[in-house]
Amino acid sequence: MILNILLIIDFVMLAVVLIGYIFTSMRERKFLRQEANQSLELQQKVYQAQVLKEINDRIGYSLDTAKIIDIITSSLGSLLDYDTVSYMLLHDDGSVLFKCHVERTVNHEFIRQVKDKMLQSFAAILDSDVRPQKLDESITGNILNDSLNVSVASFFNLPVVISGRLVGMINVASAAKGRYGEEQASILYTITNQAATAVSKLQTVLENEKGKLSAVIYSLTDGVIMVDTANRLMVYNPAVKTMLGVSGERALSMFDIVDGLAGKVDIRTKMEQAAAEDKPILINEVYLKDKALELTVSPVKISTGERLGVSVLFHDVTTEKTLEKTRQEFTAMMVHELRAPLTAVRWSSESLLKNMAAAAAGVDTAKVKDTAVTIETASNNMLELVNDLLDVAKIEAGKFELNMQMYDLVEVVKDQVKAFTPQAEAKHLALNVAAPDKFMVKFDRVRISQVMGNLISNAIKYTDSGEITVNVAADADKKAETVGVKDSGIGVSHEDLGQLFSKFKQLQSGDRSRKGTGLGLVVSKGIIEAHNGKIWAESAGENLGTTFYFSLPIA
Repeated sequence: MILNILLIIDFVMLAVVLIGYIFTSMRERKFLRQEANQSLELQQKVYQAQVLKEINDRIGYSLDTAKIIDIITSSLGSLLDYDTVSYMLLHDDGSVLFKCHVERTVNHEFIRQVKDKMLQSFAAILDSDVRPQKLDESITGNILNDSLNVSVASFFNLPVVISGRLVGMINVASAAKGRYGEEQASILYTITNQAATAVSKLQTVLENEKGKLSAVIYSLTDGVIMVDTANRLMVYNPAVKTMLGVSGERALSMFDIVDGLAGKVDIRTKMEQAAAEDKPILINEVYLKDKALELTVSPVKISTGERLGVSVLFHDVTTEKTLEKTRQEFTAMMVHELRAPLTAVRWSSESLLKNMAAAAAGVDTAKVKDTAVTIETASNNMLELVNDLLDVAKIEAGKFELNMQMYDLVEVVKDQVKAFTPQAEAKHLALNVAAPDKFMVKFDRVRISQVMGNLISNAIKYTDSGEITVNVAADADKKAETVGVKDSGIGVSHEDLGQLFSKFKQLQSGDRSRKGTGLGLVVSKGIIEAHNGKIWAESAGENLGTTFYFSLPIA
């Protein structure tokens, strides 16, 4: 009896111990499982962070999908067990890039099965048969051995979607059955999805920035092109097409650029030179049709020093060349205009000195007087030219001052007509005035007299017969007083009307006696505009006369 009781007690104690052990083991196993799960989760998070950091460090601002997927697939060895890891990219031109890394030796049939399974996944997602027109294949890692009898027993495919578009597929494959489950695929999916999301955001930012840059390039008056390292045309703007004479809506090609510059500059050689020397090359005075261009060929690099290609800037220097030519012509003209009166002064001075030396011998005083008059005339011409130049300089510098007072405009007009009447009569021209008796306007009397003198003088110079009429009248709304000087002379062509008031232009004429500096009209324009008025010219054409107008505001 006692023995039975002891056995029961021992059994109960043993049961308690066993139960305690089992309970403790369960708790320990649960704890270990939790620790293992936490360790695996931590390992996965660390791995994800490392992969994403590597993507960021290696691609920078690149949107090269192949680089991104290559980083992901090349780092899977620390997380998954596989025989091969592959990725496949579909390009817009229908070609396919297939890259496979062989971790454990397999045969060619294994690789073919991987490709087929990836293409089948593409077809299922895109709901269309995928038949690559061109397959660019690359296999790295261990050497393939066709003597092995292996085939794909376990695999999973993960699509790579960037900005809502399927761009590629990742495949992990093994010859062992049951190798992969949902957990392994989920890990890789998370990493791929995070990388794709980051790239999609980067793509949006870059597209926005690209749009801004494209808008700037598109609006440039200078032509811009950029080619990549394979000499493919990547960027161009409409100005290039205009400069090269390429019309229509068709896209510009590198052939158009080379052909357009043929015989002028070997642009391909210059681009290769700029890339090789890693510095810009300036090409001066390239003439295309009616344009003068200046080309700057520069290597294009990113901050890391990697060369992206070469750019060419087509700067239109036609205006600068035209202005330089006009300036040279103007300088030559001014030298001529000053040389004539200076020569007259010199000869007249020498003649006067001779006549004065011979005065005791009874030289005719009339000759001395004529010589003095010649000197005075030549000196006045030079002084007038110098004054015009000074006035132009003051106008352009914004230092043109006016003495504004109330004057009778009609009186000033009539005084100038009276002063130029002898010149008109010498050419048998009638000089008439059509004006009211009086019209009070606020203006600078000296400067407006100068304008009237310039206009009447020009009218007499360019008229051989007929009459010149000066008209003074208020405009229709009586807000300005308008003066018109109409002649019946050689007229002005439509092309020359817009150049009459240019500092570097003068009215062309076969008669050298009509030529002048053209500064009178430039000064007149500056004076009238300083009065807040307007000046312009009208002509029906050559040999049909010209009318010059200016208007002064009525205060």
